[in-house]
Amino acid sequence: MSEVAAVWWPGAVLDRSRWAEAVTPLLDRVVAARDRDRFPHALLLVGPPGLGRELAAVEAAVMLCCEGASEPWSVSSSAERVRRGVHPDVRAVLAEGKAKRIKIDQIRAVADETAARPYEGLRRVWIIDGVESSGLGPEAANAFLKTLEEPPEHAVFILLAANPTAVLPTIRSRCQQLSLPVPDAPREGIPPALAGAQLAGVDLDAVLTAVAGALETTSRGEPRQLLRLPYVLGDDVDAFEVVAAVATETAAASSGTDGGEGLARLAADLLATNRRCRALNLDRGRQLISCLMRWFRDDVGRQP
Repeated sequence: MSEVAAVWWPGAVLDRSRWAEAVTPLLDRVVAARDRDRFPHALLLVGPPGLGRELAAVEAAVMLCCEGASEPWSVSSSAERVRRGVHPDVRAVLAEGKAKRIKIDQIRAVADETAARPYEGLRRVWIIDGVESSGLGPEAANAFLKTLEEPPEHAVFILLAANPTAVLPTIRSRCQQLSLPVPDAPREGIPPALAGAQLAGVDLDAVLTAVAGALETTSRGEPRQLLRLPYVLGDDVDAFEVVAAVATETAAASSGTDGGEGLARLAADLLATNRRCRALNLDRGRQLISCLMRWFRDDVGRQP
């Protein structure tokens, strides 16, 4: 029976052929710190999601956990199991649910497991993805602090964030920070926040076209496509980010017009509501519809 990772990233996110050039210099620093016995127990790895940071974290885990992994991209059965997400000493903690937040129960499970010695590797490594305050709230962060303050010798935590200033200071101060160079987005014009979705297999051309069409028909007084957007976009992309990106682009093309100003207000409302949904665990589909209908009522409906 083949081993299956319970929680891991899709293969496209860990595509070595795409991200190795950006990731290798960082891995060289990991090797140097490890070999001098200077690798921290908590590393804050900074970079946009889906653009190499996950690959960097997994390959760092290989070199920290696997005996004989003396340099980046080492090959062994142990290393390959880490890369597939089935090694018992390397775990990923990813945001769950529509709110895309790391739950306190996930953090408590990490704390409970930390004291256990490695099953077969040199160390135990936890990769925690998206530790900004929007994804790792105060309650979960506080539950994590004691583990960060007094980790056992065999435990290493690799925390992933796009914006280090959005990480709670109590977490950030306990980590050593490394930043990954930002590579070009896979498709020109796709905002970095959406590039990871494209790498995961989402047809962003079709998604962006659908959103642009819905905004255009709504601006002419026909909101039916607008109401269908939560269902069209599904759960594979952040609908707020997608619609805000298209609204911003359309607003720029319509600069100086009432329609352009309304779309700019829509984009700002979407991003603010997205943050509120994450913080309060609100129903994202319902809140998205509310934003869109406010725009239709307050801006489109008032146009002559």
